[in-house]
Amino acid sequence: METFSFKLDGPIFSKGVPIHVAIKAWENFQSIIDKSYLVATQTHRIGKKERERFFLQATSFEHSSFLTNTEIILSGVQLALPLVTVFGPQNLWEYTLESFNFLKLICSHKEDPQGVKIDVKDNTQTNVHIGDIVYNFNGPVFPIAEKALPKYQDLAHMLDEGKVEEISAGKKDNPEMTLTLDDKKLFELPTKVEDDPIELKCEIFTFNKFNNVGKLRITDGQTIPSGDYNFSIYGNQDNVNYIYSMLKPLVSVKCLLEIAISPLGVELIHHLHITGIVS
Repeated sequence: METFSFKLDGPIFSKGVPIHVAIKAWENFQSIIDKSYLVATQTHRIGKKERERFFLQATSFEHSSFLTNTEIILSGVQLALPLVTVFGPQNLWEYTLESFNFLKLICSHKEDPQGVKIDVKDNTQTNVHIGDIVYNFNGPVFPIAEKALPKYQDLAHMLDEGKVEEISAGKKDNPEMTLTLDDKKLFELPTKVEDDPIELKCEIFTFNKFNNVGKLRITDGQTIPSGDYNFSIYGNQDNVNYIYSMLKPLVSVKCLLEIAISPLGVELIHHLHITGIVS
C-alpha cells in the first residue's frame, strides 16, 4: 500500500505541534481503523499479539500543520469475511473510507431517520435509500460504522475555531476523508431521557465533586450491558455520599437512562442520571 497522510490543520500549529493534541488525534484515528480490522477478522479486541501484526506506522512528519505520512502494517492475519481471498492494507483503508462516507451520509440525515432506509446485503454491499436516490457502499460498512461512531464523535469534537480547524486523511493533495468546522457536531446524536428509573449495581471509580459528574462500571447480568458509563447527579443531592461510595467495591443506585437515537437504527446508552444511592 502506498503511504497516505493524516493531517491536523489550524492556527494552533503555527508555532509547533501541541503533543497532547497530536496524541489524542492519533489515538482516535488508530481506533477508527481498528474497527475495520476487528470486523474484517471477526475478533472482539486487539490484544498484544494482534497489535504486533497490525498497527499504523508514521514514516515522516511535515511542519506548519501536524501532517504525518503513514502506512498500515498488516501481516499474518486470518480473515473471516466471505468472498475475500486476498486482503491487505489497501483493502483495510478502503473499508475505512467506505464506512466513513456511509456514516457521514447517514448522520447528515439524522434529524429525519424515517426518510432513510438502509439495506445490508451479506456484509458485501450496503444500499442507502434517501428519497428517490440510492447510494451504494461496498464491504461491511454497517458493522464498521456502528463500532467506529464513538471515535468519529471524539475526533470531530477536537475541531475548534482558532485551534484545530480541519482533520483529513488519505492522498496528500486530495484527501478522501475530511472533517471541517462544519462537521464538529455531525456525529452527535439526539437523545431522550427515559421516564422510569432503574436500579443498578455498580462501582463508582471517578467522581468530580465540583461538577457532580463521574464514571461508573456496571457488572454483568443487569438491565443494561456491562461496561463503563458516564453519569451525573440528578437534582439537588448531597455529593458526599458519592465521594464515600468510591471506597466501596459495589453500590446500588437508581438512575434514569439517557438514550441516544442512532441513525443506524439502534439505541445507545448515552448517559446515566443518578437519582439516588440505594445502598
